Amino acid sequence: MKNKRCTAQEAVQLIQDNDTVTISGFIRAMVAEEVINALETRFMETGSPRDLTLIHGAAASDFGNDKLCGLNNLAHDGLLKRTISGYYGHGNRLKRMINENRLESYNFPLGVVTHLLRQYAQGNQGELTKIGLKTYVDPRREGGRMNAVSQETYVKLMEFEGAEYLYYSTPKPNVAMIRGTTADEFGNITFEDEALYSLAKVAAMATKQNGGTVICQVKNYVKGGCMDAQSVCIPGIFVDKIVVCSDPERLHRQTAGIFQNPANAGHYKVAGLSAPILQLDARKVIARRAAMELTPGDVVNLGIGMPECISAVADEEQFADQLVLTVETGAIAGVPLPGASFGATANTWALVHEDRQFDLYDGGGLDIAFLGLAETGQNGDVNVSKFNGQIMGCGGFIDITQPTKTVVFCGTFTAGGLEESLDGGRLTILKEGCSIKFKNSVEQVTFSGEYAVERGQKVLYVTERGVFRLTADGLELFEIAPGVDINRDIFAYMEFTPKVSEHLKLMDERLFSPELVGIREMVLAKGEEPCCV
Repeated sequence: MKNKRCTAQEAVQLIQDNDTVTISGFIRAMVAEEVINALETRFMETGSPRDLTLIHGAAASDFGNDKLCGLNNLAHDGLLKRTISGYYGHGNRLKRMINENRLESYNFPLGVVTHLLRQYAQGNQGELTKIGLKTYVDPRREGGRMNAVSQETYVKLMEFEGAEYLYYSTPKPNVAMIRGTTADEFGNITFEDEALYSLAKVAAMATKQNGGTVICQVKNYVKGGCMDAQSVCIPGIFVDKIVVCSDPERLHRQTAGIFQNPANAGHYKVAGLSAPILQLDARKVIARRAAMELTPGDVVNLGIGMPECISAVADEEQFADQLVLTVETGAIAGVPLPGASFGATANTWALVHEDRQFDLYDGGGLDIAFLGLAETGQNGDVNVSKFNGQIMGCGGFIDITQPTKTVVFCGTFTAGGLEESLDGGRLTILKEGCSIKFKNSVEQVTFSGEYAVERGQKVLYVTERGVFRLTADGLELFEIAPGVDINRDIFAYMEFTPKVSEHLKLMDERLFSPELVGIREMVLAKGEEPCCV
């Protein structure tokens, strides 16, 4: 057997000018950081390789800062020519290059990126799907192009058996930089310490099918033939080079926020694990009201940010056992971790590969999804991907919202300096936010209200001062917070005037009080028996 072990510096010598490189990773989980760092060092010292095309899923970098880690290390003029990504949110240096038109940028739904790699692994040329129709990735809009220098056409509108589809096709990868936990001498790879699987397996298979080179970073290296076959996630036939990490705590972290915790890799369950109780504020009010839409046994996705609060409310109100929470990275059930460890889950039932999780989502396997509410248009469109010309990317937002039966968007009514008081079951606005969220039209359509109406989805927009629903005629206000004046506090801070329900009612006063709301009883009343998850 050929010796596959080498240093990171030796491995990156195999990367040539104009190569198409794909990587594993979600924020910093499953990121081959030592290999990425070696690639940067080679470029800075020699000017080569140049003009790489980078395909990645979810912004493999630190959480919301400019630290030199992950993809931030590749943010150099000349090193990259273009990126094809599912999410840019935490690669600030890379985003700056894109915003300044120094780098081509194409942003597709995260699930589409995973499925593109799977198609390439099968020898196919692209992915045919309805995901993305009538959003900014539709070629009738931007076609996924995120700045002025991005001129390639990677998305086409097609008709098949009388229905519209999008066909995605990009350059195929000929280099993969992936990560696992342990490798043996034959190149077999296990994931026993990883909190998620990311795109490692499908990226390796896609690259090998294209005749390329797969470099895998690991923590451990063992004798060939000693691994349990059922623990091997990537067979050695898909791996060319193995790099054993020299500094795991810095360059092989389980997540951005956690170096290593066996519970996050599914090795044991943590007793009494729960989210901290939230202080009573607008975020808690919104999370409480959103949670009232749940029913026993719901399969749920919670987006990052405000929707994470729903998990804390579920714990406090003692109905978390009625839900099956999922994360797009592959966790089924358990407690999703917040903040810098988003994407990882403790006490999960199972971890599946990311492309398979998006099979569940694309097939309508979610009962309900809770996502952030940023810009919202009068026709129900939502933008979370690009603001004032600054990109974030969609992540799994489009894959999750388009096929799901019920979608609940959660967010404060305005943003930027908003101050409010909750007292005696009433809401008082002390200082209005300087940024209006409800606009005539949004800068970029990440969620299409028009398409949701066509599909018959139930769509709600939950804020602390009112709840809207999507109708064929646009947004309709059907609940208002006690203490709020509809003209002074709502209509005055919208660019349009929504319909008002003939049956407009007050939001439950208990949402605005420190005592428990009784959401468990509300949830159980919708089902015959407890779920007992």
